[in-house]
Amino acid sequence: MTSRLQLDIELARLERMLPHWRSSLRDEAQFWPQFKALVEPIVEGLNPEDRRYAEERIARMLTLNHCDPGRRHLPDE
Repeated sequence: MTSRLQLDIELARLERMLPHWRSSLRDEAQFWPQFKALVEPIVEGLNPEDRRYAEERIARMLTLNHCDPGRRHLPDE
């Protein structure tokens, strides 16, 4: 199980890379499958409280990077 500190580190890493990654995408259709592949290992096995926390952070980072946070970006529980 991931500690909250480790979760924060992984989410911060994802958040730092997102602007550069979005600006270098050649095809927008590639974004969501790739993003999901990066998010899955981060949220895998989280308890419900940490999962909600991660979902809120991910939605916020997507909004700040002009992504549609309404799209399903996390794997099913």
